[in-house]
Amino acid sequence: MTKLYLFDFDGTLVDSAPDLIASANYLFDRHGKKLISYELGRAIASDGVRAYLNQRFDESEDDYSSLTNEFLDHYQKNILNNTVLFDGVAEVIEAIKKRKLYWGIVTNKSRALTEKVLKFYGLINHVDILICGDDGIETKPSPEMLFSACNSLKIEITDSIYFGDGLRDIEAAKSAKMKSVLACYGYLKVSDDIETWGADYLIHHPNDMLGLISD
Repeated sequence: MTKLYLFDFDGTLVDSAPDLIASANYLFDRHGKKLISYELGRAIASDGVRAYLNQRFDESEDDYSSLTNEFLDHYQKNILNNTVLFDGVAEVIEAIKKRKLYWGIVTNKSRALTEKVLKFYGLINHVDILICGDDGIETKPSPEMLFSACNSLKIEITDSIYFGDGLRDIEAAKSAKMKSVLACYGYLKVSDDIETWGADYLIHHPNDMLGLISD
């Protein structure tokens, strides 16, 4: 029986792409670079700040540290402009809690940014475990963050499942020998060959998660 439901954050629980794209284009505009399209920005939204910088800058020539700080300064001030929970996510969390099961978030995103969104949506005091990219644990695709989440709640890997929208999420779960679910509604690229990733389940809407929650 599954007792612990773990989720990636961006592209799985929340649609943060609009604010990430806005921050990227703010940065590009300030530096006289061509703006990126919404479609491109959405496709790389799970890949971190560097993925955006790589669209218009060259790490061998540009100061990525300064550019990253500039990006994040704008992003943290505007993170709640258009970031929303995906439709159905609130109902999924409610279903988990109603069954007295556990849920958590395992994300490479920083704790400050993750908690800011969770507080805004009233979830910060309801999540059972939160593991973030700057917690000092080796990040995904390493399985260490998943191990940490399970260990913190004293729940076996075999009684847990991980939902994510990226290859690194599925790789982390497979390395941990944890069941995995690929959120196909998230930030996938046209070139992603998801059939080769090895996820145990594919879902196309957060409502599909309800069918995976144990009674």
